[in-house]
Amino acid sequence: MKKVNFLIIGTQKAGTTSLFNYLKQHDDLYFSEVKEITYFVNDDLYKKGESYYHSFFNKFNGEKVIGSSDVHLLPSGNSPKRVKEYNPDMKFVVMVRNPVDRAFSAYKYAVKNNWEDSSNTFKKTFKLEKERKSLNNYNLMYFENGMYNKHLLKWTQFFDKKQFLIIEDKHLKENPESCLQQIFNFLALEDLSNKIDTSKQFNKAGIVKYKWLQSFILDKNSVLKTTVGKLLPAKLRVWIRSNIFQKLIRFNQKDQVNEKISEDFRKELNEYFAKSNFELEKSFNIIKS
Repeated sequence: MKKVNFLIIGTQKAGTTSLFNYLKQHDDLYFSEVKEITYFVNDDLYKKGESYYHSFFNKFNGEKVIGSSDVHLLPSGNSPKRVKEYNPDMKFVVMVRNPVDRAFSAYKYAVKNNWEDSSNTFKKTFKLEKERKSLNNYNLMYFENGMYNKHLLKWTQFFDKKQFLIIEDKHLKENPESCLQQIFNFLALEDLSNKIDTSKQFNKAGIVKYKWLQSFILDKNSVLKTTVGKLLPAKLRVWIRSNIFQKLIRFNQKDQVNEKISEDFRKELNEYFAKSNFELEKSFNIIKS
């Protein structure tokens, strides 16, 4: 198999799951068997080498573009160098979203999944951010993950800016055909945007029906899961997590809860992200909402 030459590197809660499901419908774009492969981010998996990474692409059949995805790649400090060493010609798509809305969505997602203490308000987590950044807990770094330009600067130390395409989530939602056309042109693929089924949105926010089930699915310290996991090959564990567990998570979803950010706190956060948004627009010639 030739090397992977396309990555969706972020960002969490900005439409990457929908994009993944749309793009993989293209006849000449082959995606990994599971969406999120944490190979470049996870030190233990990275030590397994390229043969482990390539084991997720066993159905490759000569397609022009081979793609993979991991929303934690964007803020990861080690990943740019690792990806450069793997394939210096890699192309990247970065999905971005209004960072305030993205942070709030990530917060609700974390509460739903029991990663976040439900007694912590969204505003309180802003005060906890400094401590969480020191632990590199990407799922709880709601505000740091929205500093898009800061993270992209780490990537552009290793790759030319021409290798990155920045897409706003609202573009994908409001005009998916135009968005996909832009991506296919970027990847030098035939424009099949008018043949892609974009009628469904994936991974929408919501709440859970049964917290015990959600805890079991996502608890990395579960004795049962740890014991069984030791008996299974690493690739099979990833497949179960990305397929069986994801289906259980969707089964356990209720409709979205309507929550709001106070106007005062939204104003504070808009000011917090203002410089980063301006620098992103300037660096990559895009307009942030």
